[in-house]
Amino acid sequence: MIDWLTFVAPLEHCQGEGGPFFAGEVMSTVPDPTHPDGYTLEWGIFKRKSLEGSYSKTIQVQSTTDFEGRSAIWVSGNPAKWFQGHNIFGANDLPGLVREMLHRVCASVGVVPSVNDLRLWDAGVIRLSRVDVTESWDLGSLARVRNALRALDASANLKHRGRGHFRGDSITFGEKSRRWSLTLYAKAAEIALGGKHALPMLLAQSSLPTFAAGLLRAEVRLLGLELAQEHLEWVHAWGDNEALELHIGKMAGLQIAEATMLDAPSIEGLPGRLQLAYQAWKQGHDLRATLSRPTFYRYRTELLKHGVDISVKQERTGPDHSNVVPLRVVLNAYPVGVPDWARGTPLYFEPRAKVA
Repeated sequence: MIDWLTFVAPLEHCQGEGGPFFAGEVMSTVPDPTHPDGYTLEWGIFKRKSLEGSYSKTIQVQSTTDFEGRSAIWVSGNPAKWFQGHNIFGANDLPGLVREMLHRVCASVGVVPSVNDLRLWDAGVIRLSRVDVTESWDLGSLARVRNALRALDASANLKHRGRGHFRGDSITFGEKSRRWSLTLYAKAAEIALGGKHALPMLLAQSSLPTFAAGLLRAEVRLLGLELAQEHLEWVHAWGDNEALELHIGKMAGLQIAEATMLDAPSIEGLPGRLQLAYQAWKQGHDLRATLSRPTFYRYRTELLKHGVDISVKQERTGPDHSNVVPLRVVLNAYPVGVPDWARGTPLYFEPRAKVA
């Protein structure tokens, strides 16, 4: 799904004070002894205006000019949250979402786009400077998602980005990159944080929290330099499957050690000491706290041969439940899409087809 958009689109409108997007101006002055007031204006910039959408979710807009010096509008925000109040799932149709955002922005402030504006919008002559594309995999429970994130922290590398920055319920690769980054996180934990990530009260009472409970979310954030390199800086470059294919391509660079990838092996044939260690680890015990350092690393080396890394602590799920997550299998599988029960309801916003 498209989880964030920042773009500049042509739009003929009155700019500045009295204009539909005027929210004040920030100005800088410099000392000027020749001026009657003792200072003069160095520069000024219009402030961004917030426009409210569904369930009080907002996007930011600002008057500007485009690459050809035409009157234009800068737009930035989460289209899924703006249209449907949540981003647990959403549409992948980037051109359609951009057009819908522009039409709703104009309607909210009483601006009627010109024939030329509409022609340029339909042609996709709109420049993108940030696009977030997300997909999700259902691991069944929040406990398994957290286990997967710890496994990624212990053994994963992203090509050209290296190790990730782990924060408990999320891990980010390329966090400070000016080009692109990848963040994997527990969607249910994000919702539970409250604040800007909390579901509106009405949606919190729907099927959404249950659907999100076991979701491992992977967010690919592309900034201007990467969009240009991928030849995706213009809206017209985004085809029907572009977002998903791009996401799959970026995820393909995620390299995960085999030791954290395999399902729990049969313990038959293992020495008794390793069987006991494996069973304790599977039940969520921290073996670092119960074994001496040399013994812990000797057991780890032996169990790695069987596809288990006991340095990745497991959630306590009981002796009869395995929570070893086969990450490579999961992340290579097709991601969770929009559930059938949400289609045709206000929980899912689908852009209208472009009029030929």
